[in-house]
Amino acid sequence: MGIKTAWDLREADAKRLRRKFSVNMERTVLELRGISCLEMNDLHEPKKRIMTSRSFGRPTELLTDLQGAIRQHAQRGAEKLRQQNSLARAVLVFLKTNRFRPDLPQYSPSIVVEMERPSQDTRDILHAAQEALGKIYRPKYAYKKAGVMMLDLTDADRQQLSLMDTPQTEEERQRSQKLMATMDVLNEKMGKGTVRLGLPEKNAPWHLRCAHRSPRYTTRWDELMRAYTDEGAARRKNSKCPH
Repeated sequence: MGIKTAWDLREADAKRLRRKFSVNMERTVLELRGISCLEMNDLHEPKKRIMTSRSFGRPTELLTDLQGAIRQHAQRGAEKLRQQNSLARAVLVFLKTNRFRPDLPQYSPSIVVEMERPSQDTRDILHAAQEALGKIYRPKYAYKKAGVMMLDLTDADRQQLSLMDTPQTEEERQRSQKLMATMDVLNEKMGKGTVRLGLPEKNAPWHLRCAHRSPRYTTRWDELMRAYTDEGAARRKNSKCPH
């Protein structure tokens, strides 16, 4: 569409972009023009829903690939739940094919699975998410995106049990809290994903393609910027050593 810069986007026809993409695209154009359309979230206000999703690096038809993606999203969603000290009563799982490929069969299902009781335990949420995936998965579709959403959130300190909830003993509750707290502490100290349920497959289709990713100067030693003086650059150029 000839839009290559933020300025191009600012000057584009907002209504046309809305028809071609979404209302969020129109709002982005208006924001670039200085017209406020997006409300800032209150960082201290707990979210009413928590969603984790991501488009795949390449489409996949395999259930095992989708299970890996859903497992990743469910665990990340559970971490966010605990960060705001909330419990979830239900989990929504959705899949999407590529709507920009009308030549391919299209299928974009979603389903909500209620849990036995409100929980922030990764194991409970993962179990519900995988159950949901099993109900909506259909073979022979090239899936491009998957996501998990935590629904019906409640404050963990003011939990009210329903008559329909499966009871949990105080011992089970404390064991769950200790286990999740230990996982969170280790992941915070040792790096995200150090302790998790199940190992992600290397080069899985649902991993992002990073060919055009900017260098991670602040978080990766091997991607630090290198600076040379004119003399040092000349020596390096004339040196046979690549470093």
